[in-house]
Amino acid sequence: LIKKAAMPVERRKHQRYDQMSLELSVARRGIAGFLRLNPSVNCLDFSLSGLQFGSDQPFKVDEKLVIDLRVRDIEINELSVVVVENEEIEPNFYCTRVRFCFQDRHMKNPKVMHALLQIEARLRVEQQYGV
Repeated sequence: LIKKAAMPVERRKHQRYDQMSLELSVARRGIAGFLRLNPSVNCLDFSLSGLQFGSDQPFKVDEKLVIDLRVRDIEINELSVVVVENEEIEPNFYCTRVRFCFQDRHMKNPKVMHALLQIEARLRVEQQYGV
């Protein structure tokens, strides 16, 4: 009897979009944010549940961060995220995956989800039509 390898279960609930025109800044929370320089980052992909970025600094799993996002005229600041995964891809270059902390008080504001939906819509249009 030969057993077939189990197919990996797709865990994504939301479509991911390539970075394209998404601008991102990342800062550590609290005193750590004052004691260390903010990392140089570039967004690798975005979804409604979180995003992935490359940076010159490592982050710890479960570390809480604050991010700002902007796509052309849509901007949202001080989003609460938590690090889910961090991997060194090349020497001094790290790929970090974060998820949005929707349970935080600030993140429960309907304007936050509205802005994230607008960003997703803008990225979807750019990906489909190259706009």
